[in-house]
Amino acid sequence: MLMLNYLNYILIALISRVVCESQKLEEVTVKTLDCRENTCTNLDYPNISEVAFLSAEVTKNLKGYESLILHSSSLANLPRNIFVNLPQLVEFDVLECQLQSIEKECFDGGKNLKRLNLGGNNLKILDRNTFKLATELEELNLSDNQLEDLSTTIFLPLKKLLKINLSNNQLMQISQNTFSQLRSLKSINLNSNQLRELAAELFRDQRKHLSEFSARNNQLERIPSNIFSEVELLTLSFNPQLRSLHLTAKIDELQATNCGLETVKLDGRVLGVQLEDNLSLNELKISQPEDLEQLYLANTNLSRLDFLSKASKLVDLDLTGIENLLDLPKISSARGLERLSFTYDNLTSDHMDMLPQLKDLNYLEISHDKGREIYIKDLDEDFFVEEAELNCGQLADLLEFVELPKDTTILEDRLVGDPRMPLRCGTT
Repeated sequence: MLMLNYLNYILIALISRVVCESQKLEEVTVKTLDCRENTCTNLDYPNISEVAFLSAEVTKNLKGYESLILHSSSLANLPRNIFVNLPQLVEFDVLECQLQSIEKECFDGGKNLKRLNLGGNNLKILDRNTFKLATELEELNLSDNQLEDLSTTIFLPLKKLLKINLSNNQLMQISQNTFSQLRSLKSINLNSNQLRELAAELFRDQRKHLSEFSARNNQLERIPSNIFSEVELLTLSFNPQLRSLHLTAKIDELQATNCGLETVKLDGRVLGVQLEDNLSLNELKISQPEDLEQLYLANTNLSRLDFLSKASKLVDLDLTGIENLLDLPKISSARGLERLSFTYDNLTSDHMDMLPQLKDLNYLEISHDKGREIYIKDLDEDFFVEEAELNCGQLADLLEFVELPKDTTILEDRLVGDPRMPLRCGTT
């Protein structure tokens, strides 16, 4: 039995050695670099068994740059010796180079490397030690690759990491330990993956300082209510399987548009809420409406918004396309309301009586079965022109990047009752 175990040990050792030798890459010295300033192109090393080697001679003209861009090349493996010869590099971009593999040794000498962009490549698998030597990284972009899974310890060496972008990959799950001990991490982008759930402890080391988290365009079915403590911008839009959302965090801005939401409950302080185009949303509860500043609920199925009577800080409100809404008059408590959009029909005809109470209102949009009207105040009471072009230009400035439909009607100077004929601006 001991002899058999010994033979098995020898066999395993031999197999391991063969595997390691088979993975050993052949160095191919790069003789010339096609560079314009700090951007180098046309590196052609597509063989997965070869790795380009950048010598001191070929990189000598790049000594004066803190950033290096490799673009439009064919690199199966990340080139070696870059940071040994160019230790001054702060930023390194490898864009659309068909990159498939990265050795940890490639970051040897990268003591000043803070920003690494590997977006738009063919990365499918990353070794758990890939970033072991890139300990100074603050920003890491792995977007637009083919990553299906991540080692739970792959980011562990990146203690200074502030921002990570994993969007447009094929990730189906994220371990609760993926971001462990990354206490400086403030921005996480998981857009356009195939995630179905998020672990409750996923952000346990970022609870107090997470600024941005985005999981737009996934297959999320639920979000743990206590997954966040504080977050400035939370984006969950385009998750069609998300039926219910209950959050207890302090949130500056929540974006959860175009989901399958039916109920939303927000128990923490929230400043801005965007829930447009949740066609089945019939229940919304906000426990601290007195802090609410922005609320977008267009094209939902809500009938009651009782909390609006306490939303005294509300500045921007969009209720367009809500057919069964019953309590719109209660927004008169929001004395500082500046922008209001809603749909006018028989049920909401009485709501016009509240408009004179909204002294700060400078933008009013009313949709109805015949089209849409937009009313704005003149920014300067003494400013008056008759030329339609100038009036429409003023409106364009106010709406910035909003494209107006051809049936848009504009009245200036007064919110309602302006005796002048409306101006037809059309699209701008």
